[in-house]
Amino acid sequence: MAPLFSIKSLKMSKIKKDKSLKSANALELVPEKLQAFEVTDSGLVTILVPRTRSRFMLRIMKRLNRSPNITIELDEIGSKLWLLIDGKLTTQEVCTKLQQGLDNKLEQAPERVVKYLSGLYYNKHITFKRIEEQ
Repeated sequence: MAPLFSIKSLKMSKIKKDKSLKSANALELVPEKLQAFEVTDSGLVTILVPRTRSRFMLRIMKRLNRSPNITIELDEIGSKLWLLIDGKLTTQEVCTKLQQGLDNKLEQAPERVVKYLSGLYYNKHITFKRIEEQ
């Protein structure tokens, strides 16, 4: 049976290191967060991306009253999707829970979720791991 969606079909050039992901069904992959985040009172998520890893530059930014992180604010659907990513659920399970949480308002959920997760992966906010075949 051919996979519904594959990472290869999304033309992701950043997945050159892990060739096993290219042939994987995107709905069977398990997304994991790589970045820290904050949740606002309204339930929206802000991803915190470090500006630098250098301690020297962090000290300079602190003296200049600059934030050590770049913030990325997610919308309602993106926030719900981010909160569902726990490193245990597959993309298919995340799609199902997201649709249930939005009362099936999301049309073409698997395609949209895979594209959204692909963008997060491309920008190194998440990573994917495969389910081990038993």
